[in-house]
Amino acid sequence: MRMITMQREGVAVTQAKDIARDASLGRQFSIQADVVVVGSGAGGSVVAYEMAKAGKKVLVLESGRYWPSAEFTESLGDTLSKVYRDQAAQANTTTDVLFLEGNCIGGSTVIGAGVMQRPPDEIFKRWSEDLGLTDLSREKLEPYYAQVQSWLNVNTNEAHEINTTAHKVIQGCERMGFSWRPVARNVKNCALTGHCLAGCPSDRKMSAQVTHLPWAAAYGARIFSDTEVSRVLMKGGRATGVEAVIRDPDTGNVVSNVRVDAQVVVLAAGAIHSPMILQRSQAPDRGGNIGANMAIQPFTQVLATFKEELFGFQGALVGVEVDEFMNSDGFTFYSALAEPEQLMAVGEQEAGDEHIKFMKSYKHMAGLNAFAIDEGNGRVVWEGDHLGGRKVIKWSPTRADFERMTRATSIASRIFFSAGAERVWLPTFEKMHADNVFELDQKLAQVNYGINGIYSYRMNSFTPHGTCRMGLDPYTSVVSADGEVHGVSGLYVADASIFPTPVPSTPHWTVQALATYVAGRINARASSHFLS
Repeated sequence: MRMITMQREGVAVTQAKDIARDASLGRQFSIQADVVVVGSGAGGSVVAYEMAKAGKKVLVLESGRYWPSAEFTESLGDTLSKVYRDQAAQANTTTDVLFLEGNCIGGSTVIGAGVMQRPPDEIFKRWSEDLGLTDLSREKLEPYYAQVQSWLNVNTNEAHEINTTAHKVIQGCERMGFSWRPVARNVKNCALTGHCLAGCPSDRKMSAQVTHLPWAAAYGARIFSDTEVSRVLMKGGRATGVEAVIRDPDTGNVVSNVRVDAQVVVLAAGAIHSPMILQRSQAPDRGGNIGANMAIQPFTQVLATFKEELFGFQGALVGVEVDEFMNSDGFTFYSALAEPEQLMAVGEQEAGDEHIKFMKSYKHMAGLNAFAIDEGNGRVVWEGDHLGGRKVIKWSPTRADFERMTRATSIASRIFFSAGAERVWLPTFEKMHADNVFELDQKLAQVNYGINGIYSYRMNSFTPHGTCRMGLDPYTSVVSADGEVHGVSGLYVADASIFPTPVPSTPHWTVQALATYVAGRINARASSHFLS
């Protein structure tokens, strides 16, 4: 099969247009592989690299298209429509939470802010001691975290990487007596343009497109874009491969159907799509846990207007984090000023004269993202047959979730008022702002939980997890301590869906640490999986 040539920056990828040009393939063809990896993001890219390095014949299938970094424009509006899943409109059933996810070669690592964070010690203790997952203790996972740190050049922000938005957060924290610290990011010689969410055209962000995918390709792995896996094939309690549809990314038309025969299947399509693939495949699910237990770590952005010009959108997008409340409340706050396109997506820019007034004040603004741990009560469901059905994302805040978001919003607002903010814009569906702390309490008291917390706070999620959670009991979990789906030999999951419990930290580092661990378990059991 013909492969396209290397881009100026990037990796060799077989795209739908290449399949369409190859007359020998037709409307249906098959491929043989030792390992097929579904998804090319944080988890999938690591597994592909580790398995290819071990000498296995690896095929990576990605539903999104290939955008080499040379084609990124740093225009978020352009990127939202091309690189984000559902044009950044992937939402829950009540459409009050947006699930922002990369839909491209490299997955969400391409459009993330690059923040790398480890969970608190209490999380590892719960996993290893309370749940009996002894290999997930902090001590045993430390080598995997260290390996990822080395791979991705994870380093703490230096002084020149902390912009004016971050300095306002620092100023407020110092006056409030709150603990803060510079964030760690997976960047190398950051260009400090502040457009991380639109992709990095200079390859400074160590995304999967820059690291593990080209490394895997160097060991012989093949990568397909525009290829959506419809289901996993199983026989006699073993995974035998996958079926997928290759579509033209511009028209949506089917170019070809492909069957991959493989000895090991690894799902790494993310916490929303990996469980839906398992559901479409009718994988064993004794306790009804596939797609359940979804935690989303909802976040809201609190904006503040200051008298002086800040130009807070310049420099590193995320400079510092407020970690004062990580252990006590499960809150993390990150300095970051949303771009105008993001504000438009959540309706914050007003209209007409008010829009003009709002945008004139943009250069005076700073932003603080408030992330709150939730109870993991969400669910992802595939409704209908495996080809013509639809995804359904169910999540609404519990009363406790709602109260946590209110408290997180209050803390973020107080930090800005302590730094001298003249106005704080509250992240509520009812347009609200406060001009001082006393007014803040009054306004927050007006935010109503209403019907299941729907349309109270403007929430987003970059970090859903837990929908194929790891555990020892097949009645309460989806995958074993090795990452293998209970009851199906050779079928593994290696993404944020395997997190055993909700976590209050950004998942990227942990996903890649666990993916490295899962790949190691597959290699350790090679004699039972591979014929040669």
